[in-house]
Amino acid sequence: MACYGICKFRKAMKNLQIKELGLVNFEETYQAMLELIATKPNYHSIWLLEHNPVFTIGISEKNIQEDKTKTPPFLKTDRGGKTTFHGPGQLVLYFILNMKGLPFPPTKLTSKILENALEVLESLGLKGNIQEKDPGIFIEGKKVASIGMRIKKNYSYHGLSVNIDTDLQTFNTIKPCGLDVEACNLKDYIDINGLELKDKLLAKYKKILTK
Repeated sequence: MACYGICKFRKAMKNLQIKELGLVNFEETYQAMLELIATKPNYHSIWLLEHNPVFTIGISEKNIQEDKTKTPPFLKTDRGGKTTFHGPGQLVLYFILNMKGLPFPPTKLTSKILENALEVLESLGLKGNIQEKDPGIFIEGKKVASIGMRIKKNYSYHGLSVNIDTDLQTFNTIKPCGLDVEACNLKDYIDINGLELKDKLLAKYKKILTK
């Protein structure tokens, strides 16, 4: 069966760009994602990074307002979800993906990201679960990973954050993603370093995005 354009396009999508950005400011990274999308890249990108301490506010948040004067600042974004915290010791993966080049329906993107992250955590000996109502990964009722995405002009951006050894005292001054739960760190349960987790997650996401 001839498929011409779409098959050629999906073949191009096998090109996956990985960027490791280190410790970066949220606002600058947010702007960089928007600038990349504007170029309409013919490849997928995953950015791995940590943020300087910041609270980010999703479009579903009704109770918390932007306030750049606070420490950490509260910044509005256009991602889904409510308010969450980012800081050193938390691994963030941003998925700048072309929806037309996905090997699965775009409606499954969030679930694919979470399911594969949970498989990685389970391979490390952790028992967790995914909540569909408020997407994320929970261990013993505490939230260890959060996700918030946005799709604009056929591209996804924003992504997944996983707490390894971040500042829970600051994080838990809010209700993570609007939930009446506490955040937790992977290091509360297992001895793990960020490099090991990063490598395992990347292997999973490379596999599902370049089929």
